[in-house]
This record gives sequence, structure tokens and C-alpha cells, in this order.
Amino acid sequence: MEYLIQEILLYLIIACVLGAAIGWVVSQQGSKTKIAALEAQLSGSKTGTPIESIEGIGQGFGKRLKADDISTTEALLQLCASDSGIERVCKCVDLDENTVRNWGTMADLMRVKGLGGQWAELMWAAGVSSVQDLAQREIEPLRTRMREVNEKEHRVAELPGEKRVAKFIADAANLDPVLSNKK
Repeated sequence: MEYLIQEILLYLIIACVLGAAIGWVVSQQGSKTKIAALEAQLSGSKTGTPIESIEGIGQGFGKRLKADDISTTEALLQLCASDSGIERVCKCVDLDENTVRNWGTMADLMRVKGLGGQWAELMWAAGVSSVQDLAQREIEPLRTRMREVNEKEHRVAELPGEKRVAKFIADAANLDPVLSNKK
């Protein structure tokens, strides 16, 4: 009887170890798929950054823009680099030039790695008008201005830290200008 109990315990331990190993392999395969999808999205391959990532565009304006073949922030940015492109976007969404230029500024800022829609909107509200403008900013005055704007307007839940803002500024310095530096 004791031998039988030992055999059962041995088989239970083997089953647990095999189950854990199989579960780990399966979870790793799911993780690899998710990581590959995120890497493709971050690298901007094929699809680019969805136009709705820009604060203020949403589903309604997104549908209008997509109907005019403007489905990514990159496509919008290219149009906002010229007066004729801005005019095209204005007609598409039936909005004023100032709003479209603001969207262009946010699209430009979103080219900086890690700078998403809400932080781009906050930087725009803090007076940053383009990637080349961001590249010329000093860390603490920019963070102070962003904090002041956010305290008044509550645009983001969490402000970027000093190291992150420093990285944004450094990364912006390595990007080619697309927009003119006028507001």
C-alpha cells in the first residue's frame, strides 16, 4: 500500500511539473505575439499611428479624415506642412485653420518616441509649436509651464518626469523638421 501511495505522489508531482512547463511555454508564445505586435505598432510599420490618437479628433472627425485617406498622424502631419494641405483638412472636417494647425503640431510632437497624444496636447497647450521648438527648450522651464497648464486645465493624469522630458528634448533634436516653426 505504501508503494502505491508513493507511485501516486510521484505521478502527481510529474503532472504538476509538466503542467507548469506547458503553461509557461504557452504563455511565452502569447507574450511573444503581443510583443511583436507592439513592436510593429511602435515602429510605425504598415499602419502608422491612428489619427484618433490626436486629442480632439475622436471617432467623428476620424471617420471624416479616413474618408479623405487621412488615417494616420503621419499623413495628417504631411498635409499640415503646407497651406494647401491645411486647406484640404479644413474642408474635410469643416473646421477652422487654427484647429487643424493645432492638430498638426500635436502630430509633429507625437513623432518623438514615447510622447503620446495627451502629452503632445499638454506640450502644445504649454506653448511648444513643433519638434524643432521642443528641441530648443530647457527642461525645468518646460516642466514648470506644463505643470501650470495642467493645474488649470487638467489635461493629463500624470506629468512626465524630469528624465522623460529631457529624453523628449534630446529625441526631438534628432528629428528632421516637418512644420515651420510658426504658431
